[in-house]
Amino acid sequence: MPLDKACVRKYVNEALLEDAAFDDITSRTFIPQDAKVRAQIVAKEDGVVCGVTIACEVFKVFDSRTTIKIRKKDGQIVRRGDIVLEACGMARSVLSCERVALNFMSYLSGISTQTRYAVKLAGPKGIQILDTRKTTPTLRYFEKYAVLSGGGRNHRLNLSDQYLVKENHLYVISRTSDPEVFSSRKNKAIFEIEVQSLEELKRFLSCGPDIIMLDNFSPSDIRKAVALLKGIFPDKDKRPLIEISGGVNLKNIAKYAIAGVDFISLGALTHSAPALDMSLDITKVYS
Repeated sequence: MPLDKACVRKYVNEALLEDAAFDDITSRTFIPQDAKVRAQIVAKEDGVVCGVTIACEVFKVFDSRTTIKIRKKDGQIVRRGDIVLEACGMARSVLSCERVALNFMSYLSGISTQTRYAVKLAGPKGIQILDTRKTTPTLRYFEKYAVLSGGGRNHRLNLSDQYLVKENHLYVISRTSDPEVFSSRKNKAIFEIEVQSLEELKRFLSCGPDIIMLDNFSPSDIRKAVALLKGIFPDKDKRPLIEISGGVNLKNIAKYAIAGVDFISLGALTHSAPALDMSLDITKVYS
């Protein structure tokens, strides 16, 4: 999912306005108007970098005269002390953009780093790591991009992307109609059903889901579900894919990385990833 430049520019402008970067009274009062600087953004801990292209746009939107040299691209591993990018331009411009550029990069790099760790734990079993819609309002586009940069895969971007029948949907359907309603699907979007038990799994297989989400299943019940589906569908190509969700985190993911599972979805990738520490350092001043 390459970043759309118009979208990036829109959010960069909003972030700069939020920070009143164009009215930075400290820089405008105390920094000479003609002073120029060279600066570098440095990783202060190991991780997977993301948001470099967005940070570049921050500097360029604010002052098109600023020149940027990218040292690390989105998705690349950084070690403590690595230079991620260099910026050369007017001192006032660089200083006014510093926090916005760092906020984007630190936040998104934290998501990419956490995703890469989950992929490392589950990947050897052939399991793909998915994000969820548990995202920051208005920032989902960037957060899901960060998951991709970390080696994960995007679940649906929004409610129009695929059918996902969850517990509350099933509760309403059970009191207003019956499972036959699922045959009313009008497009070829992926059809996924969330189940809470092995009994529900058996019951809803007849609805023809492309994916079965095992919600809050224990590892032992996941193994039973995998065996059940293999028995019913000897032909793997006709078998619904299996997604694990609920109760999984980076501390226990290894227990859920069970052969036969296709996906593990983790809301924690986007709703609680710690930011990756970065700093902007001025390395030279030109008078």
